[in-house]
Amino acid sequence: MGSSILTFAFGEKSPPYSYSLDDRATGLFPDLVQLTFSFIPGYSTEHVVVPWARAQYNVRLGLTDGLLTYPSEQRQEYAIFSAEPLFTQNFGHLVYSADNPNIDLIESATSFADLSSLTVIVERGSQWEEDNIPGYLEREPGRDMKAMMHLLMLRKAGDFMVQPAEDARFIARQLGYSEKLKVREVDFIPNSQIPFHIGVSRQLPSAMDVINQVDAVMQDPDFQSQLNALIESYR
Repeated sequence: MGSSILTFAFGEKSPPYSYSLDDRATGLFPDLVQLTFSFIPGYSTEHVVVPWARAQYNVRLGLTDGLLTYPSEQRQEYAIFSAEPLFTQNFGHLVYSADNPNIDLIESATSFADLSSLTVIVERGSQWEEDNIPGYLEREPGRDMKAMMHLLMLRKAGDFMVQPAEDARFIARQLGYSEKLKVREVDFIPNSQIPFHIGVSRQLPSAMDVINQVDAVMQDPDFQSQLNALIESYR
């Protein structure tokens, strides 16, 4: 018997997590899903990249089978999620330039208060940054990650950003800033861990079976070893 094919939807403009390259779903999230189902002989996956709002809408209606995302209460209404996260996005990093004159302060800081004399570069309209970076820090807004990286590394309009390591290194490579990029993990950034779970549409008759098999695979030491190596390759 052949395997059942499940279609997973990914956001088209979220590098390095998911994006379209030569009309293919590319990035960490498609790679994570593919790795997971390579351990489940009863199922295989196809991947599509669409605007993220459409990806969620299609899973809600059962037009697409699954996604990899944060299992919010709203999403749990239309999808069944794995018990454990496949990946945890960690915003607990300070991103800065090796040329920054305040590098000693950035590298010794143990709280946001220690950084109160510096300027943080933020993404315009980011609710997470609004909620989790203190208002007393001077902000320099950029329209997206590329603009923010240019503000940090080229224009030196601010001292640091708060970003996951994967995002910062991916954009720095694209823009030619890798040599000067510094990333420091810190433990004082609130709500920095965002878990991403495999979710399967409740419209899919075999949804519970799929999730049970995903949960079983995640206990496999060989899978965990390959999973960690895959995630590390993006960092």
